[in-house]
Amino acid sequence: MSVRLKSRPSLDRSAWIVLVFASLLIAVGIGQVIYRFTLPTDGWAVIGTGPNSDEANWSYWRNLVGASSPLQPGDEVLAVDGVSVQGTASFGAAPAPPGWAAGRTVEMTILRDGRSITLAVPVVHWTLAALFRELAYPATSFSLVGAAVLSIVAFITFFKRPELPSARALLILAATYFSITLTGIVPDGLSTQFNALAFTLVGFYGYAFFGILLAPSLFAFTLHFPQTKPILRRYSWLGWGPTALAILIFVCVVVLDLSIVGWFATLGLIVASIASLTHNGITQRDAISRAQMRWAVGGFVIGLGLALLTFLPAFGLIDDPFWAELLGAGISFGFPVIGITFAIAVLRYRLFDIDLIIRRTLVYSTVTASLAVVYFGSVALLQAATGRLLGERSPLVIVISTLAIAALFTPLRNRVQNFVDRRFYRQKYDTAQTLTRFADTVRNEIDINGVEEALLRAVHDTVQPEAVGLWVREAEKP
Repeated sequence: MSVRLKSRPSLDRSAWIVLVFASLLIAVGIGQVIYRFTLPTDGWAVIGTGPNSDEANWSYWRNLVGASSPLQPGDEVLAVDGVSVQGTASFGAAPAPPGWAAGRTVEMTILRDGRSITLAVPVVHWTLAALFRELAYPATSFSLVGAAVLSIVAFITFFKRPELPSARALLILAATYFSITLTGIVPDGLSTQFNALAFTLVGFYGYAFFGILLAPSLFAFTLHFPQTKPILRRYSWLGWGPTALAILIFVCVVVLDLSIVGWFATLGLIVASIASLTHNGITQRDAISRAQMRWAVGGFVIGLGLALLTFLPAFGLIDDPFWAELLGAGISFGFPVIGITFAIAVLRYRLFDIDLIIRRTLVYSTVTASLAVVYFGSVALLQAATGRLLGERSPLVIVISTLAIAALFTPLRNRVQNFVDRRFYRQKYDTAQTLTRFADTVRNEIDINGVEEALLRAVHDTVQPEAVGLWVREAEKP
């Protein structure tokens, strides 16, 4: 009997182009974050505000760097060393004043409580501590973790099924969302406004890519999921439609400076994606495609529902700060939920053995928690004992505890895994036990009748058919 091994999916030219593009999108996004981190700043997190769009200013929110500063939350910056920055929060970069350098001080004209005052504000560098303070904000941390999870799942999906257009569209969608989210690690503000390159990069990654890449890739996914629409199979050139739309939006937003087109295009493509998914759900007939649609549509509805929670605090319907902050992070969960359910659906509604993931999560989380308790408990007890006997703490205690943990890991993991299998996966556990017993019987049994009986019993216990029979071919006579 010959066994044909399934070859690993290979990447053709178009798949390589998608992979390189998605990787470059993320790499450049990381690079621009690192670059903006090196720029001088006043050290504050800001939000765009103002009485109308033509006078949108930066309003100071939190001092992230922690350096001494006369600024206060709610201050709106109007000018720096005589250079006006009114309106730049929405409409463009401003020339950097001569004194805008780390270690120096600039004269800021700010609006506080309705009146204009001038303050001497130190210019500093961003610090890692400042970024950690920004990441400690739930909306930022939730967004970043969700985008990272979505990207990992999209890359796994792509490498498992690189030939599928839906997997390629999902990868572009995830890479775009991750890059957009990554941009928010370093806050906007004067450090961006006084640097033309940083302003351009933030404009692309923080705003333009929503319309240029995010919405078209979502629409492209729905055109090819769970199966490519018949009209696209008949006229393959129509498959370039989302790409053409992305180029058109790019021209309108970047070349013609019609940013309003990007917002309407994003809204229109999201509506078109919903309509496309609805059409897919109505027209799919086979069981696998319908199961895929249940995953995709269910995830899409849940994801959009989470994203819509953001509008409750945005429109002032939630006053409690805790709930406003929690619901405001709804969009941070919405896109990852959509992406993960899409990924599971692309791979025939099983990203890989989901039961196996849950099983291993239960096992290793239990083992990790148990070993942590044993480790810290043994360290505390042994340190207390050596402290009483020797009058000082001994580093040997940590070495002994570490060796004990290493020795306990394998037997503890086996015991926990057996318990989890018996408690939660009894059928698989019984199957494994049955096959183990059958293997032992075949190894030790020399009577053909005994082997036949053991085989029939193993098949009955594992597969549980209504009837089972065994045909044994007699040896040909010489």
